[in-house]
Amino acid sequence: MTHSRPLLPMPADLPTPGRNDPCPCGSGKRYKLCHGLLAAAGSPGIEARSPDELARQGVTAHRRNDLDTAEVLYRAAIAAAPAHAGALHYLGVILYQRKRAAEAMPLLDRAVELVPDDPEFHNNRGLALVALQRDGDAIAAHRRALALNPDHITAWNNLGLALQASGDVDAAIDAYRAGLRLAPAYPQLHWNLALALLLQGDYVQGSREYEWRLQCPELYSRHAVHAGPRWTGNDLAGRTLLITAEQGLGDGLQMLRFVRNVANRGARVIVAVPSPLQHLAATVPGVDAVYTEHDALPPYAAHISLMSLPHVLGVTLATLERNMPYLQPDPQRAREARAAIEHAAGSALRIGIAWSGAADNTNNARRNVPLAMFAPLFDEPATRWFSLKWDADTPGPASAALATRLVALPQRNDFDGLAALINELDLVITVDTSIAHLAGAMGKPVWVLLPHVPDWRWMLDRGDSPWYPTARLFRQRAPGDWSDPMRDIQNALRAQDIVAPAP
Repeated sequence: MTHSRPLLPMPADLPTPGRNDPCPCGSGKRYKLCHGLLAAAGSPGIEARSPDELARQGVTAHRRNDLDTAEVLYRAAIAAAPAHAGALHYLGVILYQRKRAAEAMPLLDRAVELVPDDPEFHNNRGLALVALQRDGDAIAAHRRALALNPDHITAWNNLGLALQASGDVDAAIDAYRAGLRLAPAYPQLHWNLALALLLQGDYVQGSREYEWRLQCPELYSRHAVHAGPRWTGNDLAGRTLLITAEQGLGDGLQMLRFVRNVANRGARVIVAVPSPLQHLAATVPGVDAVYTEHDALPPYAAHISLMSLPHVLGVTLATLERNMPYLQPDPQRAREARAAIEHAAGSALRIGIAWSGAADNTNNARRNVPLAMFAPLFDEPATRWFSLKWDADTPGPASAALATRLVALPQRNDFDGLAALINELDLVITVDTSIAHLAGAMGKPVWVLLPHVPDWRWMLDRGDSPWYPTARLFRQRAPGDWSDPMRDIQNALRAQDIVAPAP
């Protein structure tokens, strides 16, 4: 828990600290990130303001997303009135927003004790509980919020998220639909309903609901807005269609397969993708030209996002094409990777691993596997293990010694080099990250470690993937417990059972 300290006025005979000096209030922060924020804003001394006024001003700063100022004001209110429920609660919310849910919980708990009938307090507390993987407690918190206010739309949405995280996808769908009965045009409810339906394999309804992401600012506002009409499936024979990427690299890799379907309708297809995917995207059948986010685009008749292609093309599980591979590595880089791998591995089985995904992914706590859990696999005879993690993803101190048992070839530090490495390996073992999609799209054997409730594209209760015929899925039996899938992987290795199961 973060303990609040009294925020004292600056004595008149002391010099004002430098911006990067420790704040004299004892918060442990630099002055510019604590009382300096208020001084810079010309704010009067906080000791002259009441706790309620400080909390109100904190909320104002919070609403404009000035978290630093809001935190200072909330802490000042708590220093003056330790039982100020509002300041305790919203300071907890800030800590949750800063991905410090464990520190937030005592504050959120105390606020609920002080004011047990505020539905928003229970709703926000539930969000922090989900972040801590306390899904049952989160469900109870959101149900309490809804008992106090049955029309609380975001509580219905958050209840659905907590239920889905716990594995009760049917109940999650019911919660999303209950919220939509109250607010039929609430985009986040439609978006989360889409993910639940897709997880269950309902691609018809799920893909339709998935289009609501375009109305969610937190999802789509980060992407470039393209002029001209969006393609809705109309005839574009002989004309140019621009297909654009959105969301993560893995999403782009997964959906590039559909370019071939569009090109087969007679359209000339150009794609705009993040620069790491530029060269790989150029190898996709049906792609005429590739541009990155920094390039000027040529004229085109219409545009569409990669993530909208399944909906426009009417893709279902029955019609999902499994023609692999549709991505190819650069031949020269593949030759370089082959030589490096042969030098390091000799005749041993060559296995690449990725135990974590991008650090900024909100699902990392559930999807990442501690590197230490791979240690028994490294002892399997006649195997050589290669890291597929970039240098920037340096293991922590607890894993550094274990990481020395991995071959870390420099090719892994860019996406084209990573593709070349994967092409020359016998097997890839990875958590749910873009590497799983890259290996699958290249038609390489890939074993994917999945949390108890995975991302929608891996569906439920399957050992294979309808998206990637060469993929095998190793799932947690219980939330947070990787022991069973790791044991399954070890058994499969010992049996040399690398081929994916038939769909």
